[in-house]
Amino acid sequence: MIGAAGTLRAWAGVHATRPALVLFAVTAALCLLCARAMIDSVGFLLFETPVSLLLLLPVIAGIATGIGSHNTARVPLPEPGRLTPARIAWLLALTGLACLSVSIGQMAGPDLPWQPAVRNVLLHTALAITAARVLGPTLAWLPPVALTLICMLFGYPPSEPGYYWWAMIMEEAVTPNQWAITAAFFLAACVLYTAAPKLTGHIGRFSRQAIPTGVTPTQQKSPLP
Repeated sequence: MIGAAGTLRAWAGVHATRPALVLFAVTAALCLLCARAMIDSVGFLLFETPVSLLLLLPVIAGIATGIGSHNTARVPLPEPGRLTPARIAWLLALTGLACLSVSIGQMAGPDLPWQPAVRNVLLHTALAITAARVLGPTLAWLPPVALTLICMLFGYPPSEPGYYWWAMIMEEAVTPNQWAITAAFFLAACVLYTAAPKLTGHIGRFSRQAIPTGVTPTQQKSPLP
C-alpha cells in the first residue's frame, strides 16, 4: 500500500512541480534582496509616486502556481471525482508556497506590510490558473504580466495621486472591497481548476462529447500500445 509520502511524490511527479519550485525560490530571493527597493519609472514613463518592488514581484509567484497546477501526464484520461479534494489541496499548497515566497521579504523590515503582496499573489494566481486551463500552461504567464504592465502604465489618473480601482495591485493598502474582489476571483479560478477535468476529460481516443452513439467507454480502444 502506498503511503502518504509516496502519494505526494507521485502527485508531484505528474505536475510541473520543479519549475514552480524554482520560480518560488527566485521570488523569495528577490523579495528578500529587494524588500526596500522602489521604482519610479518604466523607460520614459514616470510614475506619480514610486512603487515598491514587493508589489510587482508577486506576479512571478502567481505564474509559478499556474504552472505547478498543470498536469503533465501525456495520456488524456479522465480524472475520477474522488481526486477533487486532492486537486484542491494541491492548489492550496501551491498558493500557500506562493504567499510564503512573497512574505520572505518581511524579514528585511520593509515599509510595506505583507497584506498587499498576498493580495497580488492571489490575483495573479487566479489569472495564471485560468490561463493555464483555457490557453494552455505555456501561456499561463500572459494575463498576470499583461495586468501588471497595464496597471503600471495606465493605472493612475494623469497628474493625480492614487490609482484606479482596477489597478489595485499597485496600492500599498488593502481595503475590504479589494479582499472581496480578490477572493471572488480566486474562488472562481479554483472552481474552474477542479471542474476542468470533468469538462475536458477524454476516454480513450474520444472526448466525452465525441464517443460514437451506442458505444460504451469500455468498448473504446486504449490509446496505449
